[in-house]
Amino acid sequence: MSPRTGRPRTGHTPNISLRINPDAYHAARIEAVTVRKTVGQWIEEAINEKIEREREAGNVTKADC
Repeated sequence: MSPRTGRPRTGHTPNISLRINPDAYHAARIEAVTVRKTVGQWIEEAINEKIEREREAGNVTKADC
């Protein structure tokens, strides 16, 4: 039997690195702290809200205008 390699599973999701404008990160950090969330939680919610808005905008027909 060969030895195991790598890190053991922890049940947590891995960290992901993103390149982001420092001013945008600072603004997100302030908003996250204000609502008592981590920056990751706040950004994840913001991404999901944007996806939903863009889906709704794509469902607009000419009759709706």
